[in-house]
Amino acid sequence: MANPCKQKRFVSHGGDVWGFSRKYNVPLEKVLDFSGPTNFLGPSPKAVEAVKHWAKLIRFYPDPNPVELRTEIAKYVGHGVGATNIILGNGSIELIYMISDAFACGFKAIIPVPSFTEYEKAALRVGGEPIFVKLPDNFALDVESVKKAVTEDTRIVFICNPHSPSGTVYSRETVLDLVDFCRKKDVIVSVDENYIEFAEKGQDTTMAGYVKKHENLFVIRSVTKFYGMPGIRFGYGIATESLIDTLQTVRQPWSINSLAGYAVLAAFKDTEFIENTKRTIAKERALFAKMLSGIGGLRVCPSETNFLLVKILNPKFTSIMLKEQMAKEGILIRDCSTFVGLDDSYFRVTVRSSRENLKLVKTLRDVLKSKA
Repeated sequence: MANPCKQKRFVSHGGDVWGFSRKYNVPLEKVLDFSGPTNFLGPSPKAVEAVKHWAKLIRFYPDPNPVELRTEIAKYVGHGVGATNIILGNGSIELIYMISDAFACGFKAIIPVPSFTEYEKAALRVGGEPIFVKLPDNFALDVESVKKAVTEDTRIVFICNPHSPSGTVYSRETVLDLVDFCRKKDVIVSVDENYIEFAEKGQDTTMAGYVKKHENLFVIRSVTKFYGMPGIRFGYGIATESLIDTLQTVRQPWSINSLAGYAVLAAFKDTEFIENTKRTIAKERALFAKMLSGIGGLRVCPSETNFLLVKILNPKFTSIMLKEQMAKEGILIRDCSTFVGLDDSYFRVTVRSSRENLKLVKTLRDVLKSKA
């Protein structure tokens, strides 16, 4: 039987070092990946040790009700959040799909674009209709435009804060304005906070403390980006108990492996790693942005995350061309022409070490000169 919720073909995300290695015949360990926005410092050493220490647990099924884990995550989140406000997922991806699964086929999902492509895919998978609202050139959240797009068929609004792919941070007041409006319309607001730990004022921006007052608010986080653990596949959602109960009815059983929880708790308690990451990323981001801005024909967008969105001002070049030329030098960048709402004049790069950032800048400058 044909799937009534047929979806179109989508391109892959950044960070596909495996495909890059195959295509360009570059050994995996020599790929310089600026496309995947994960912490270049890697995971917390304590998280790695926790995986090794608890490896013997793979002989057991994962805990179907890891209340202790949810309790510790709630403590980490703070802002009055309790264990009953936490739901776990196999990365933030499962949570994005989980919230979409809760709606009947035919719903509309509003997505301010450009944005993470999985919001659209999650809606289409269950017969939803994505409604795109174009963000202004500075990528600010245009709340009034989003409000105008809401209809009686709208069931959810997807936003990410800090915003991807620009790195812009939306104020708590701006997001609350949208949440309050949507609550009166019986519309869920899903706020993806995957990059919140990178933001200098992340604790002043997060919506986690408002889930008990706003039952239409769903906050999503993961340990992929800041904690540098994409392979662990661990995310968590924060919401009111009633919404958590609804989501529990559609979540997959045993989607969280036993070792992931121990790695996450060890990482959350590694204050040295956390402080070093914040300090290092902030420093390297400022230097990286300055170097990129020094290359003629490029405009670097302000960012509070670990990545930089760059606009190509010279019409002779495209992000597709740059990606291909940089790839020949063993460097992988994110071509942003695949984002709805952007075109081939944008590419994105992740903040890495001073040495690696300098190598990218020099290579990029040479590539642009050679095609001038």
